[in-house]
Amino acid sequence: MNIMVRYLPEFIDDFNKFSDHDKAVLRTAFNKLRENPFPKSEGGYGSIVYSGVDGDLLSVKIIFTDIRIVYKLIKSKDSDSFLMIFAAVLNDVTRSVL
Repeated sequence: MNIMVRYLPEFIDDFNKFSDHDKAVLRTAFNKLRENPFPKSEGGYGSIVYSGVDGDLLSVKIIFTDIRIVYKLIKSKDSDSFLMIFAAVLNDVTRSVL
């Protein structure tokens, strides 16, 4: 299975606002998500926020932090590859994008 990863510019802006420690935690979470980005119903890590025709919008909460990663997983037509687009990094304490 091939998973291509893309980052929205807004995601990069959100990511850059975190401390160095949080960035290290986020990088670890990204690598883990790349291994298994599917929803929990399919044995993956993500929780479905929205399910659409072109793909699912998923969310992952990082344990012991107030950080949530939002991403979209799009299945290609050949069913052997996926495009994972990181959309936002949220702080659950403030409930707003950093």
